[in-house]
Amino acid sequence: MITLLLFVVIYQVVYSTSFENLDERLEFEALDILDDLDLDRDTVFFFDLSEWSEKEHLNAEVYPIFAEVSNIEKNTLKKTPNLKNASLTKLPGIGGADNFNSQLSDRQVRQTQKPIINKKGNLIGYVIVAVPLEGAAYVVANLRNVLIVSYPILLILLFFITRFIAGKSITPLIEITGEAQKITKENLNKRIELPKNKDEIHKLAQSINSLMNRLEDAVLREKQFTADASHELRTPLSVIKGTLEVLIRKPRDIEHYQNKIQYCIKEVDRIGTLIDQLLMLARFESAQIESKVTEIELNQNIMYCIFRISEYSADKGIMINFEQKAKYFVRADSSLLDIILENLLSNAVKYSNQSKHIDVFLTESENEITCSIKDYGIGMNKEQLLRVFDRFYRSEEARSTDASGHGIGLAIVKRLAELQNIRVNYLSEPLTGTTVSLIFDKKTTL
Repeated sequence: MITLLLFVVIYQVVYSTSFENLDERLEFEALDILDDLDLDRDTVFFFDLSEWSEKEHLNAEVYPIFAEVSNIEKNTLKKTPNLKNASLTKLPGIGGADNFNSQLSDRQVRQTQKPIINKKGNLIGYVIVAVPLEGAAYVVANLRNVLIVSYPILLILLFFITRFIAGKSITPLIEITGEAQKITKENLNKRIELPKNKDEIHKLAQSINSLMNRLEDAVLREKQFTADASHELRTPLSVIKGTLEVLIRKPRDIEHYQNKIQYCIKEVDRIGTLIDQLLMLARFESAQIESKVTEIELNQNIMYCIFRISEYSADKGIMINFEQKAKYFVRADSSLLDIILENLLSNAVKYSNQSKHIDVFLTESENEITCSIKDYGIGMNKEQLLRVFDRFYRSEEARSTDASGHGIGLAIVKRLAELQNIRVNYLSEPLTGTTVSLIFDKKTTL
C-alpha cells in the first residue's frame, strides 16, 4: 500500500507539472494576443498583425502555438497560419474557460479560451489559444506504463528482500527460543547465550536470564524451605514417638507418666506454633493480606507490645526500658506493626543474658522516625547478619542456648515491613549485643 501510494503521488506530481507548464504557456500567449487588440472599439481590431506571423504560429510540427480570435457569435476573425483549414474548439457561454483538453484534427491539444472585453465592459469576442499535448501526454503515458509494470516487479523484489532481512533478524530469536525450551526444572542453572550485538534481542536475552536467576533462586529457596520445615517438624515428632515407645515398654508410676505426657504436650505445642508461623508466612508471601496503613501513635504500639511480653521477660529477669521524650506519629498498619514489634522484642529477650536489660528508644531526623531495640546478648557476626532474615536460619550460638525458636519470626518481620514500606536495619557484635531499627519515612506520614 505504501509503494502504491508513492507511485500515485509520483504520477500525480509529474502529471500536474506537465500540464502546469502547458497552462503557463497558454496564459502567456493569450495575454500577449490581448495586448495587441484595441479595446476602445466595439469590434475586434488588431494593432499589429506581426504576432500572427511568428515562427511558432507558422510551424505545425515542432512546439507550435495555435491561436484564434472570434467575435461574440463565435465566428473566426483571425487565426494563425498553422491552423490551416482547422478551427479550435469554442466553448459555449459568454465568459472565459479554464484550461481544458480538446481535439484538433488528429492531434490532442491543450487550450484556453479568454473573453475580449472592451473598456466599456462589453464582450466583443474571444481569444482561443492551444498547444499540442503530444509531449506531455507521451511523458505521462510512459511514466504510467513504467509504474504499472514496475509495481508488481518491485513488490516481488520487496517481498524477497524483506523476507531475507526478517529471516536474518529473527534468527537470534529462534536460537533464544530453542535454548529457552531446553531449560527445565532439572537444569535451571542453564542460561541463554547473549548475542554479540547489544540490541533489543540482547536486552531480551538478558531479561530472560534475569528471570531464570530469580526462578532458580525461588526454587532453591522453596527446596530449602521444604527441607528445613520437614526437619523442624520431624524432630519433635521423633521425640514424641520415642517418648511414647518408651512408655509402653513396661508399666511405670503415675508421676513418670505425667512428666512424659507433659513433655509430649510441649512438643505438640511446639509443632502447633511452627505450623501457625508457616501458615502466617505463607499468607504474607502470597500477598493475601493487604496492609491498612493509617496514622498511628508509635509510642502506644511499643507500650502495648512491651506489656504483652512483660511476663516472658520477667521470667528471665530482664527489664525493658522505654524512655518517651515525645509522641511520634507514623503511617503504618497497627496490627501488623504489633506483630513486628513483638517478634523483635521477643528475640531481644530470648537472646539476652540473664538479669540484663533491653533499651527501646525513638529518634527523629529531618526525613525519618526510627524505633530502635537494643539488647546486650549473644550478638551476631557479619556472616550471620547476612542470613538473619532467611527462613529457618538459626546461628550455632542461638541453637546452643535454651531459647526455643524455629527461625521464622524475622522472615515474617521482613515481609510485614515490606508491606508497609518500613526499613529494617540490624547492627550487631558477637558477645556484645544487637540493635535492630525500624525506620519510618516521614514522606509517608501525615
